[in-house]
Amino acid sequence: MAFEGSFSEFKERQLVFQLARQLVEAQFIRADRHRTERLWQEVAAEGMDTDRVIALLYGVSDHDDDAAMEAVDRPYRDQCRRRARRQHSPLARLATFVRRSAAPARHSAGAPLAAI
Repeated sequence: MAFEGSFSEFKERQLVFQLARQLVEAQFIRADRHRTERLWQEVAAEGMDTDRVIALLYGVSDHDDDAAMEAVDRPYRDQCRRRARRQHSPLARLATFVRRSAAPARHSAGAPLAAI
């Protein structure tokens, strides 16, 4: 199966899939509360989107099927790419610049304000 994107995105996707599979086993098959908690802590420590992991847990019937996992995960990744493109668009950069220039100038407490 081909993967569009960077190698780091590929590695992240593989890690998300692996953690989702481990969560399925711990949470649904074995009902191992302690292991489930540890895996959710790992999801948080890795900075993964919990909605993404939950979508994989409940949106896929066969978690060993990479194509099924990919089909559920693709909309999440597409949304992230669109968000990244919007953040780096010329209008987004202009909005950031405008917000910075509209912020009140900071001055030291003892310095007099310039008369306009």
